[in-house]
Amino acid sequence: MKRILTILMLWAIGTSAALAQDRLHVGAVFDGRYHDEPRASETQISGGKLERYLLTLYRSLTLTDMPEAASEIEPLVTRDAAKAIDREVAYRDGGLYYGFYQLKPQGQKQRYLFYLNQNRNGGNKIILIYLEGNASREKIKEMLK
Repeated sequence: MKRILTILMLWAIGTSAALAQDRLHVGAVFDGRYHDEPRASETQISGGKLERYLLTLYRSLTLTDMPEAASEIEPLVTRDAAKAIDREVAYRDGGLYYGFYQLKPQGQKQRYLFYLNQNRNGGNKIILIYLEGNASREKIKEMLK
């Protein structure tokens, strides 16, 4: 019985760390709703492939020719941004065009959120990226360029 409890506790700790981004409002956007949408591209990377970037989790969603999705995503980004410890934002045409946020760390891991709505500048994409790991803010900005 002790062994089962120990295993369950270790599983719960591991699961909570792995799902840290799900506590964010934007976590709802990564629920699979865009899996069958041909104008959407969703990526999740974790593990060894990210070690050289000092990251443990990378999630991204790119929506092409779907400007209406901004009305769903932008308020979620704004809610999470309210708790950011550092931010860089730009507004155009009455709404959020660009946002780069350093969120409160989750344990030892830094967390970052990037949002870009190119529809506000004549483009046709909405990009949302969530990153987690030990990379510095400067390193993340360099990677996103």
